[in-house]
Amino acid sequence: MMSLRSLLPDTLFGRLFAATVGVIGLLMLLIILLIVRERRELALLDSGAGSSASTIAETSEYLAGLPPTERDDARAKLRQQRLLPDDVRPAPRMRIKSEEHVELERAFANNLQRQLGPKYRVSVGPPRTPRNQVIPLHLTPRERGLPDMPPDGGPPPHGEPPPDGGPPPGGGMMVRRFDRVFDVTITLPDGDHAVFRTLAPRAGPRLPRFIFVQLGALALVLSAVLYAVTRTITRPLDELARAADEVGRGATTTPLKERGARELLRATRAFNSMQERLRRYLDSRTQVLAAMSHDLRTPLTRLRLRVESIDDDDLRQRCVEDLDEMSNMIRGALSVFRGLNDEETAIPVDINALARELQRQHAELGGEVNVVGEAESTYTAKPLALKRCLGNLVQNAIRHGVRATIRIEDGKQLVLRVLDEGPGIPEDMLDKVFEPFFRLEASRNRDTGGTGLGLSIARDIAQAHGGTLTLRNRAEGGLEATLTLPRGAPQTSP
Repeated sequence: MMSLRSLLPDTLFGRLFAATVGVIGLLMLLIILLIVRERRELALLDSGAGSSASTIAETSEYLAGLPPTERDDARAKLRQQRLLPDDVRPAPRMRIKSEEHVELERAFANNLQRQLGPKYRVSVGPPRTPRNQVIPLHLTPRERGLPDMPPDGGPPPHGEPPPDGGPPPGGGMMVRRFDRVFDVTITLPDGDHAVFRTLAPRAGPRLPRFIFVQLGALALVLSAVLYAVTRTITRPLDELARAADEVGRGATTTPLKERGARELLRATRAFNSMQERLRRYLDSRTQVLAAMSHDLRTPLTRLRLRVESIDDDDLRQRCVEDLDEMSNMIRGALSVFRGLNDEETAIPVDINALARELQRQHAELGGEVNVVGEAESTYTAKPLALKRCLGNLVQNAIRHGVRATIRIEDGKQLVLRVLDEGPGIPEDMLDKVFEPFFRLEASRNRDTGGTGLGLSIARDIAQAHGGTLTLRNRAEGGLEATLTLPRGAPQTSP
């Protein structure tokens, strides 16, 4: 069973628009219900039902004020005479649906109950009480819309019930609901009852069809206006979200236009200021570190020349190894800085061709790379950066696991898995190995080479494309690096 949350739109624009249109729809429905109720109340007054209710209320209060010994005589006199309410007019005969009949009964009863107060109880329904036990309010067969009784007292034509609502010829109680007559039972404060028979109020005029057409046209106009207003509110937020995503991926974006409501203006202005400060901070740190790394090459070269003059072979070899390691670290740092300042343009990349190219290159160096699966279409990315990312993963797999397998899975996301058959990584180190210059001493020692920057660079490239890079140990042994890249959204900024 679907939950209510799953039916809601997943965007702020969609939710605001749906909520506003829903409120307008409920408001229009409430207006229609109020119009129907008011028309029903007016119909009660216009048909004389209000006067009938007043007459019944006055008569009931009169009976309630009499002693019980005199009440029966008063009721008998009232049955002999017909009470004539003021401004009562016979209603034209019309067909009323049973639901509408029930609503008319309820409205008449509520009107009468308001006049009598809580000490009395009012019950309205079709005529079932015998004629000699009810107090009629000036009723005739013609006024009730029923045919006149034949002179011989036989049954009325067309099988109509007797005009007084009493038992039909042949015995039995008539229980059919009538369209023209009500029986009103009043329970007096002392528990005694008085039953009145009166004309049923006529139904109010039905709502014209054109009102629904007008309301529908109004709803369409309001929906169009609300669409434009809601879009105006949410568009700056959408642009802000896209710009924040691009900044998080290291892309350079132009300052956003400051527009919209005051809160949106403040948020956009704060984002532009943050982006500018962040860019200046990164540029200054990158330039300083790049300059330091570049300037270190000169003293390292002098040190290497001096080391060569050392007579002790063991000492000279150890010094040369330390200098080589420092040089490798400097080259790695420079490559990281170049990656941070990469202005490569994103283009469609053939992932299958890229995997085969890596397979060929490593085969020439004696490495074994297997490719499983294929991408369904090209992927928009920075080609050199993506090749470097995947190449680092394949190189690590071959270096520490003899051979590598590239498994390509394409769908809503492009997933590239690089599997090796090596010893794996301790679970508590799976995240730590992404730190720059970090190397494992036990399973991946420095005799295998490397500076500890390959995975760090690979993850930076993955994040710059809006993707993720994760590691996990395989149950059958070895390590699996999973590069997940999104499809259906812009991966990088041109």
